[in-house]
Amino acid sequence: RKLEEIGIHNIVINPADVPTSWKERNGKNDAVDSRKLARELANNTLIPIYIPSEENLRLRNLVRRETQVVRNRTRCMNRIKAHLTLNGMTLKSWSGGNLRQQRAEALNHGDITLCLLIDELLMQRQQHLETLRQERLCVRSLGLEELLKRLDSVPGVGFRTALMLLAEIWDMKRFHTGDQLTSFVGLSPRLYGCGDSERMTGTGTRKHAALQSLLIEAAWRAIGIDVELRAKYCSLSAKKKPQVAIFAVARKLLMRIRAVWLLEKNYNLNRVEK
Repeated sequence: RKLEEIGIHNIVINPADVPTSWKERNGKNDAVDSRKLARELANNTLIPIYIPSEENLRLRNLVRRETQVVRNRTRCMNRIKAHLTLNGMTLKSWSGGNLRQQRAEALNHGDITLCLLIDELLMQRQQHLETLRQERLCVRSLGLEELLKRLDSVPGVGFRTALMLLAEIWDMKRFHTGDQLTSFVGLSPRLYGCGDSERMTGTGTRKHAALQSLLIEAAWRAIGIDVELRAKYCSLSAKKKPQVAIFAVARKLLMRIRAVWLLEKNYNLNRVEK
């Protein structure tokens, strides 16, 4: 962005997309990489990756921070359970009142470790609530409430999934086809062929793992709500493994999310309406 401000056009390239010969790969150094980039730039064969806007980064950083806070909270809860199991104690519930009562009892018995663990958990909960509040304020300030409600209307998609899709994709129009979108998320199997032999392989490592996981979870919820998606899952699971069947349902669900996003209409049962 600083280079663009002073009039220098620049692009960002995924290193895996730069054509490389065997000699360049085995004799890699800065000079070889510079000549390789200069050659491909002159040939106009370099495809730049998407650079998010500053507004997108505001929301995306908050959503990713929430993911970090939830992981920290889960890790802290597991540490508390391990500490209680080690000392032969039990925890009635994870409510705030019960945790404070447990902390008071631990303080009376001199168990400072448990007190510190409970304090850390309570702090993580406060951070989670504050992050959720800031996310809603950010969505409101960016004018994305209507889009978030449309995404939330899709079966299986809740507030968290809709917010994650909005923060990570941001502009659906940058994906010109559905195949580009499914490839970005990681719901497109790879075709490996040599001569007359062709076979489908997994999605590989180049994918958005967080979105892929969320959409598969949303697909499991959606088959309990949407009749058409449940019928598709049942027909596929009769021939293939359940994991493969739900993978196809997640891909179909993503296409419906794309339609709702681009048509700017709410999803209602098995059709899209205003």
